[in-house]
Amino acid sequence: MNLSINRKLILNILLFVVMIGVIIFVIRDSLSEIFAELGKTSLPVLLGVTALGLISQMIEGYSIKNIANEFNRKFSVLDGFFASAYATFYRVITFGTGSIVSEVIYYHKKNLRYSEGTGTSALRMITYKIALIVWALFFLVLKNDAIQQHVANGTLLVIAGIAVTLLIVSTLLILSLNINAQVLLVIFCNRVIKHQKLRDIVDRINNQVYSLRAAIKAFIRDRKAVVRVFCSNMAKLFVWYSLPFFILVQDHPTIDIWLTVALISFTVILGGVLPAPGGIGGFEFVYVLLFRNVVGKVDAVSSLLLYRYATYLLPFLIGMIYVLFTKQRQINHEFKKAKKEVND
Repeated sequence: MNLSINRKLILNILLFVVMIGVIIFVIRDSLSEIFAELGKTSLPVLLGVTALGLISQMIEGYSIKNIANEFNRKFSVLDGFFASAYATFYRVITFGTGSIVSEVIYYHKKNLRYSEGTGTSALRMITYKIALIVWALFFLVLKNDAIQQHVANGTLLVIAGIAVTLLIVSTLLILSLNINAQVLLVIFCNRVIKHQKLRDIVDRINNQVYSLRAAIKAFIRDRKAVVRVFCSNMAKLFVWYSLPFFILVQDHPTIDIWLTVALISFTVILGGVLPAPGGIGGFEFVYVLLFRNVVGKVDAVSSLLLYRYATYLLPFLIGMIYVLFTKQRQINHEFKKAKKEVND
């Protein structure tokens, strides 16, 4: 038997086993509360939340497809659908560290160069954050009294959240599009970093940023694609933002839809800015803080878990099925190769 084939088969099997173990650990420890809440949820609500989650996932697939099509015209909405789920799966099992890398690897498997995959990932994040800012500004004008009522200095906090998000987007765009900014960054790194290995890493990153600039410029030139991606991100967020109302209106029929949509918009913006006590996630802390004054803490926590199911757990499960199915196919392929070598 060919030794390289044998090693590859064994490595794939080991990775498959380790992946199963990590999935079991994550589901049991990190996602158990969401599964427990799903068991208590009525079937109509569960089906509705699942449908909204799938709709948002399809919109995300359409958005990614419009970006990736600049580099590969055969990239489909379904490819984008699974790209998002694939990245979410690895974000969960790597505890947030492997999301971008796994997404770029996925794009590379779909015949995009690494620089194009990095550009697609960066553009996906940039357009998403721009949509966050636009919705937050809209609801800040429409429902400013709501945030002021529920959080002291709420308006200032939301504005701070918008400013931080805008700073992230601006930094990414400046580094990606402005050659002078890139040159200044390289000069700074060369003066500060003296270790050769670290300087080699900086050089590799610099080359990637150079390639990234070309990818982003290629996308920006297609104005129709830019509009489609922006509108699809706005639509995806509106689907997400409608989830709390759909969940809560069952037990609170008089609840204001625009209030719930505004509060979840503020939650997403504030979640990354407002410090959370006791190790609680920033998003979870802000969500309960805002919604408990409207529906009570118990219902706020329940709706949070269902929201997390639609926007986080559901893509994770789709990505898990995709990854496990793909890995199984790789193992079967390597096994057939090994078997053929033995027979020959």
